[in-house]
Amino acid sequence: MDVQQLVSDFLSSSHGAQATQALTDQGFSPEDSQQMLSTAAETAHAHAEEQGQGLLGDHPGKSFFAAFAAGLVRGDGFFKSLGEGGEGVLTGRIAESIGARMGLDPGTASTVAAAATPYVISFLREKFA
Repeated sequence: MDVQQLVSDFLSSSHGAQATQALTDQGFSPEDSQQMLSTAAETAHAHAEEQGQGLLGDHPGKSFFAAFAAGLVRGDGFFKSLGEGGEGVLTGRIAESIGARMGLDPGTASTVAAAATPYVISFLREKFA
């Protein structure tokens, strides 16, 4: 699928509207929220395209193991924790992209990515299920 079509579909979906609301609730303008969510959707698209070249990206360990360990501590079980670890990798990649494109500090970019990634993943699961 074309990346621009994916971004447009995401932003016009209920998932995109909820993600925009989540970011505006954190104090970001609607315009900045849309820009950050566009970046998040583009990054998710690139991540999916790169699966054959390296599913986990350049720096997977920190994000994967943090999410994996958090799932185990919560008692989510091994397999659910593995899924959460994969989502943690995507969250890390989205944070890096948003930080680089919008000039946000790493803490703010991580907060934005943590808020946006679940909506992006839910949208992609529905779209491609």
